[in-house]
Amino acid sequence: MENQRIRLTKKMLKEALVRLLEYESIEKITVYQLCNEAEINRTTFYKYYGSPSDLMNEIQSDFINELEKSLLEKNRPVSLQMILTYIDTHRESCKALLRSAFDNGFFEKIISLSLITQNLDEQISPRYSGYRKEYVKEFVIYGTYSIISKWLKSEKPEPPDKIAAIILEIIEKI
Repeated sequence: MENQRIRLTKKMLKEALVRLLEYESIEKITVYQLCNEAEINRTTFYKYYGSPSDLMNEIQSDFINELEKSLLEKNRPVSLQMILTYIDTHRESCKALLRSAFDNGFFEKIISLSLITQNLDEQISPRYSGYRKEYVKEFVIYGTYSIISKWLKSEKPEPPDKIAAIILEIIEKI
């Protein structure tokens, strides 16, 4: 169990990384830059992480854990709305995560969550089978990613429930 000081230090590092990711890719961010941004000693950084990528992996794991919690909700529309509300609440972190989502396999981790694939199968299976089902799933997955990505980039984003309704309407019409 981490004490409050450790949690605060890690939070400061995570926030610093998110700020740096607005301008640099994870591969270009140095430990020195990260510690300077977080106002934390490099020795402290190395106490918890080996590299900025390790810190990024922890941010991604935190996101995945929170996403899994929201997916445990039985009502699919509420689950999607909960996911989008979480994303909206953590907008800057999510923008940084999604910006590099394809490069580091993060997007694949999200879509491979069993509850996401199960919900998607329930929606698509009654209407499609075989190779058509697989193509439709790809379309829905990457289309949803594009909608969320556009929404995150918006200067005046719509509320999460409106975006959830758009995504669900599209899925139902496919």
